[in-house]
Amino acid sequence: MKSLIAIIAGAMLLAAPLEGAWAADRHLFYVHGCCIKDMNDPKVQAYEKIVRALQDDGFDVVFDIRTADVGDNDAAAQDHAARIAGEVNALLARGVAPADITVAGYSLGAMTTLLAAGLIANPDVNFVLLAGCPVRASIPVSIDYSRIKGRVLAVIDAGDDKFGSCSGRLPEGVTYREVVLNSGVGHAVFRLDTDRYMKLWKEPLLNWAQGKAPP
Repeated sequence: MKSLIAIIAGAMLLAAPLEGAWAADRHLFYVHGCCIKDMNDPKVQAYEKIVRALQDDGFDVVFDIRTADVGDNDAAAQDHAARIAGEVNALLARGVAPADITVAGYSLGAMTTLLAAGLIANPDVNFVLLAGCPVRASIPVSIDYSRIKGRVLAVIDAGDDKFGSCSGRLPEGVTYREVVLNSGVGHAVFRLDTDRYMKLWKEPLLNWAQGKAPP
């Protein structure tokens, strides 16, 4: 049974369950990017559509909306990463296989995902960095790359001048792959909710979450 969980303005909402594509449950923690002004921001609807598409692909998706006033700073990213790590560790304690857990984030969410990878510190949990690692991020986040463990996939866009490759930043022992897109829209490709753009990064994410190499 697949369920979509969204924590919005402090309230937890549980969507109607949908049947997924996989026999075993796959858990995905999805972390959106920065700069959501309020709950009427068009990006909210776009992210919700992206999450529903991921749910339709067979994931149990955990996702929350964080507006800029509470989420767009280093302390909030650290706190969010700690909460994700706690939830992942709770799944592991229940006997969920680490290979069945994926944490994926875009932009500020990618930095939060890196923080979570350092806190979870499990070499078999999957992490997907949508946009990759920060180059000129608008919101600075303190990341100790030496702590990171796991299977890390970076999906980057050739036209992105804010984020890019993580090559050379991750410690030895981390399984790392990257996919380079040429979408024509740069950094924004990972938050656009049309099928044309979503399929560019969803296919590598789905493969990675199933333990496969990106296509």
